[in-house]
Amino acid sequence: MKRAIVALLLVCTTIAHAGPRQVLVLKAEGTADGNSRAAIESHVLRIAKQTEGKVEQGNITLSDAAAAAGCTVADAGCKDEILATFAVDEIVATTVSYAPLGQVTVTVRRLQKNTAPKAAASTVTVNRSAGTTLDQDIGPLFTGVAPPPPDRTPPPPPTVTTPPPPTTTEPAMAPTEPPVTTDTSQPLNPYVEPQPATDTAPNRKWQKIGIGVGAGLVLLSFVMWTSASGKQEEIDNAPHDTPADFQRLSELESEADGLAGGGNLFFIGGVVLAGISGYYYWKKGRAARTQSARITPTVFSGGAGVVLSVGGGL
Repeated sequence: MKRAIVALLLVCTTIAHAGPRQVLVLKAEGTADGNSRAAIESHVLRIAKQTEGKVEQGNITLSDAAAAAGCTVADAGCKDEILATFAVDEIVATTVSYAPLGQVTVTVRRLQKNTAPKAAASTVTVNRSAGTTLDQDIGPLFTGVAPPPPDRTPPPPPTVTTPPPPTTTEPAMAPTEPPVTTDTSQPLNPYVEPQPATDTAPNRKWQKIGIGVGAGLVLLSFVMWTSASGKQEEIDNAPHDTPADFQRLSELESEADGLAGGGNLFFIGGVVLAGISGYYYWKKGRAARTQSARITPTVFSGGAGVVLSVGGGL
């Protein structure tokens, strides 16, 4: 009965018994869901094909292979019995288990005859750039080349340039104005023509521009929020079965985050700009109404004169 089961498994895994070095990549097992395991095991197969020999995908897990060989995975010699049972030179086993924060922990082991097992682990989010992280963490297990460490060389200190001393110049002499003389030979006219009011309206052009720009930024923030909401609908409806799907989901989420963040920035900036501009617009208008000067001819009981009025009503 045991031989029949082994023969059936050999047919399912489609392993050749002659030719170049044989590598069997087993199906992933662990506590993660089936979709997550399927996505991870397809990527592990792609990484494993970097090794020498003929690499093929199996249809059973490591636990199934150990049961077929009649041993326990925890036993030291079980891997050699599995290799002999399936007539391969190497077995690649993957375990995908749930981790905190919606992530999964991926553990990949290379099992070779008369050689200590080699293992590598990585913690990834299945729907966000899992392929890149697995290449960095699991790839060196098959290539034998570790990724280069990050460059920690401190940047060179900034160059400080001392400005030249200021040049002192002599102030120019102001032209001397001739003295003002008053001709007292002619009598003063007690009736003075009324002077035009000096309460000209202040220029509030920049305040108006600030209010308009602030309102435009607020309107642009709503447009960006609407676009971010549309991106979120694309993310919710997009497939997430293959590494290409994960890459596309990562791009869509980056675009949605950028639109939402830009909308927040433009909304806050628009409200602040419009508020400050509106305050100074109101302040200048109030100052124009409360500070004005007028010259008015007036007749008194002993003669005539002029009255200078500063300020006014609302």
